[in-house]
Amino acid sequence: MTLRARLAPLALTVAVVATGVGGCIYSSTEKERVVTAPATAPAPPVVAQAPTAQVVTYPEGRWTLYGDGSTASPHYWVWVPAGASPPAPPPIPKR
Repeated sequence: MTLRARLAPLALTVAVVATGVGGCIYSSTEKERVVTAPATAPAPPVVAQAPTAQVVTYPEGRWTLYGDGSTASPHYWVWVPAGASPPAPPPIPKR
C-alpha cells in the first residue's frame, strides 16, 4: 500500500473527529429567541437660553432691558442716568 493510499483514510478520519470534537456548541434543545427593544419616540431637542442681565450698572447711570424678546414685545435697552427714576416703557406699537 502506498503512502497516499494510507494518508487519505487517515485525513478523512482526522477531519471527522475534529468536526465532532470542536464542532458547533449550539444544542438542539436550546431555542433561539429574538428580543426587540420597545419603540420610543425621540426626545425633543432642548433649547436653553442663558439668563440675560436686566440691569447693567455704571457710576453715571444704568442700562435697563425691557421686553421679552418676542415679536409682540421685542427687547430694547433704556439708559437711566444716576439719581433718576426709570421712565415708563413706551407702549408697544400696534400692527
